[in-house]
Amino acid sequence: MSPDSHLFRLLLRAGLKEDEAQLYLFVLDHPGCSVADVYKEMGLSKSSAYRAFESLRELELLRSDSPTWRTNLQPVSLTGLIQKLENQLRSEKRLISDLKGYDSVRTMDSQFPGIQTFRGDKVFEKYHELAEQDFDTNLVFGSWEDFSYTTDLVSIEKKFIKNRMKHGGKARIFITKDGPNTHEITDYDTEENRTSRVLSEKYRKPTWINTFEGNNLVYIWNLDERKQTYATLVDSKPVADFYKDFIYSQTI
Repeated sequence: MSPDSHLFRLLLRAGLKEDEAQLYLFVLDHPGCSVADVYKEMGLSKSSAYRAFESLRELELLRSDSPTWRTNLQPVSLTGLIQKLENQLRSEKRLISDLKGYDSVRTMDSQFPGIQTFRGDKVFEKYHELAEQDFDTNLVFGSWEDFSYTTDLVSIEKKFIKNRMKHGGKARIFITKDGPNTHEITDYDTEENRTSRVLSEKYRKPTWINTFEGNNLVYIWNLDERKQTYATLVDSKPVADFYKDFIYSQTI
């Protein structure tokens, strides 16, 4: 296989059309040619030659010193095409990662009854729904600040507090990171039956854990590799008891 035929196949694999790949190779062999030379020598129609030239010019594979872009065609390196392929590869890798995340969530949910995972707006819809459950005390551990960069967390938390107060639930909150969002939330309603305590910042991992005296639910927020919030809801007495004991231990 000649070098030109091998490059021709590579260009096709990279997404170029046959006319575009042929035009690039022709200019590579005949630098300084015109578009007229192209369609005369290659047997392309004028419209096909001009379309191919415009595509290659946008990819920065060809250039022309002529104001009309019709003469003195010069080949350019494949850098622009390579960069386009690299961008596509990064995008595909992100897509694969996201799909794997959803697939693993569905697999985990199907294998372990009592576990549900939420993403996007569903995270906060379920959160507000939990505030309307029957419970005596909402036990909370974690940091609001970690989740405030991609979400209007203050309004979400105020709605949760409003729902919690409406249904009479008390709250004991142990905060692992102080900040402006935390102050706005804790100052929201001084009449709420709530105890808030800021712990030392030794807990670095972003998390927001809610469990409830009166049921066996645990709701945990985390951030994925793209800094997007996702949540896991567990309905299990042993798991709930573990987290309740852990949160109560923070008072010591």
